[in-house]
Amino acid sequence: MKALATVFAATLAGLALNAPVSAADSVYFKNPVNFAGTGCPAGSIAVTGANTDTLSVLFDQYDAGNNAITGLSRSSCNFAVPVHVPQGMQVSVMTADWQGFAQGRTQLSRKYFFAGAPGQPWLRNDYYAPNGKDFLERDGLMHSSSTWAPCGQDIQLRINSNIRTLGGSSYMAVDTVDLKNKVVFQLQWRNCR
Repeated sequence: MKALATVFAATLAGLALNAPVSAADSVYFKNPVNFAGTGCPAGSIAVTGANTDTLSVLFDQYDAGNNAITGLSRSSCNFAVPVHVPQGMQVSVMTADWQGFAQGRTQLSRKYFFAGAPGQPWLRNDYYAPNGKDFLERDGLMHSSSTWAPCGQDIQLRINSNIRTLGGSSYMAVDTVDLKNKVVFQLQWRNCR
């Protein structure tokens, strides 16, 4: 079987819009990060960097299709990432980069939201790559005034994602070791309004 790995690096890019955030109480990712899905079963992921502004997750099984480790034509991984938000601040998601490999007819889908507010739409990309290709998708996310988290409250950032193949000889993986790809999430914070 193919050895797969993925790096999920979550990087906080601070943009205090009116006043700087003190280093003593800044926005950061907390423990525990929770995962559910066929692409990230228990024991197939490793998390480093919790309680900092950079979070890395190593996956072994986020693939789908012909010769996939999962043996499935559709695989999913859903994340629950706790974020510490200091008093007087609020956060929103800025961008997310997804990289991986697609061969044949495949699809990448993902959705981002704060716990309790799942109204955000699914983002989807379809690929047709008979000989296979690497992909990179940058999502510009949740920038409107209605997508800011409540002021001064720790929140759960939720990411639902899935990959699927649409033909018998198709294959898809999010971030293989050979490509040294990563998924990068960035947050924006500001003073409460």
